[in-house]
Amino acid sequence: MPSTLDSYDDLPYESLPLPDTHPDYLRALARLYGVDAAPMASCRVLELGCAGGGNLLPLAWYFPGSQCTGVELARGHVDEANALITELGLNNAQVLHRSITEPLEDHGDDLGEFDYIIAHGVFSWVPRAVQDRLLDICGKHLAPNGIAYISYNTLPGWHVRGLLRDALLSYCAPGGRASERLAQAHALFDLIEPALRANQSLDAQLALKEIEYLRRAAPSYVYHEYLEEINEPLHFSSFMQRAAHAGLAYLADAEPWTMFPDTLGADAAAPFAAIADRLQQEQMLDLARLRKFRRSLLVRNDTQVRSTPDLSALDTLSYYADLSSDAEIDLGSATPQDFSSPAGNRYSVSQPLTKAALMLLAMHYPQALTWDALQQRAGELVIEHGGSLDAAASDAYRTELFSLIAYQAVRPTLETGASIDALAAQPCAHPLARAQAARGRIVASARHTAVELDALGATLLLHLDGTRSLQQLVALMSEALQAHGQNTDPALLESACVQMLWTFARQGLLLG
Repeated sequence: MPSTLDSYDDLPYESLPLPDTHPDYLRALARLYGVDAAPMASCRVLELGCAGGGNLLPLAWYFPGSQCTGVELARGHVDEANALITELGLNNAQVLHRSITEPLEDHGDDLGEFDYIIAHGVFSWVPRAVQDRLLDICGKHLAPNGIAYISYNTLPGWHVRGLLRDALLSYCAPGGRASERLAQAHALFDLIEPALRANQSLDAQLALKEIEYLRRAAPSYVYHEYLEEINEPLHFSSFMQRAAHAGLAYLADAEPWTMFPDTLGADAAAPFAAIADRLQQEQMLDLARLRKFRRSLLVRNDTQVRSTPDLSALDTLSYYADLSSDAEIDLGSATPQDFSSPAGNRYSVSQPLTKAALMLLAMHYPQALTWDALQQRAGELVIEHGGSLDAAASDAYRTELFSLIAYQAVRPTLETGASIDALAAQPCAHPLARAQAARGRIVASARHTAVELDALGATLLLHLDGTRSLQQLVALMSEALQAHGQNTDPALLESACVQMLWTFARQGLLLG
């Protein structure tokens, strides 16, 4: 029978940049809870189960002063990661071919302590002994004030997905190749969907919603989440008991909004807010939300952690956001206005100061602005547009902006970054962007997001080596389109190329 390892070789897990794992983001969250974590520019990062390095290696590329180590058992993923390391000449990154259960050593030398340890999509999908070893690594190899990020499926919410997993496991023949079993899974979706649509029960509607999501999801996710032999969700309280046994304590969740009872609604918030024990409160919030998945942040048990966030620490951070509004922005009144993210998430704000701040963040993205600079310049914009400022407006702005931070519409950071004001005469994409474009359609942005390219965008990015003018690039794009039987108006193609170049610049893919 093929093993779990065989399935990763047959259907490799999609390796993407994960913004919630970025050490700079974790450091910013830690500051709110009184923990002074290491700066990204000089930190040591360990990723357990790093797959092809799609999350780890961009960290090494964008922060050459960091030291990034990955551990991965699937040989195909290791070879993929090391090929990119070699091509880019990354002397601050290494990916080791080994199991998490093996000693954390390289050529006989202990790899030492790490400021950040990342384990995304690993814990629930490995045997109990490997889970315990993962926690043990975090307990023994975290540096003082270090942060471990561990994601896992949680109960009770995952029970809903568990019903569909049970159905798939019973239908898809065991022992087949991963790709064959995945095809069987989709055949089951086709078989049961009509019956589920005719069934008005809540269970049937939940199953339909999950099937709809899985039809759009990456094949690797569908297989490794629903068809692997191991997938064991657990309660947060059980996870923390085991973490405590390994010498670890709870810092926060990578999704801050999940920690606040107010997000349950006004009628439900008070009883949950009254729960004094922080871990018990977190468990009860999971029950109320029927939460399916967690991204827990842990520290050594000798680290002093605040029980509630220090909101005054917001003033010591910088912020960035990639938001836009379809409507003209009204800075003269406190009327609600919607902003949306590239992923389609919508956020409504009403305070003129907040609207102005989001305008400024959008204009400067991916560069971040300090709290003071953002508030001062937002205030100037409001006054320019006929608005007024007072203490109440400032307090309301702080409340609204904190809500946006909690919901991750606005991201805190200590790395301000930079933006490009004008395109170069001969635009040049950095080597990481071109190397990733040559391998697929996903490129890691300067803010550690996954930039998905279409065929034309990938072709353009590959040719941005700094030797071609805009007109030469347009000619190349025209030739590429003609080779596929497509003719495009030169003026329209030039406009499309300029737009794509600015998109690349906005994502930090172009050299200044």
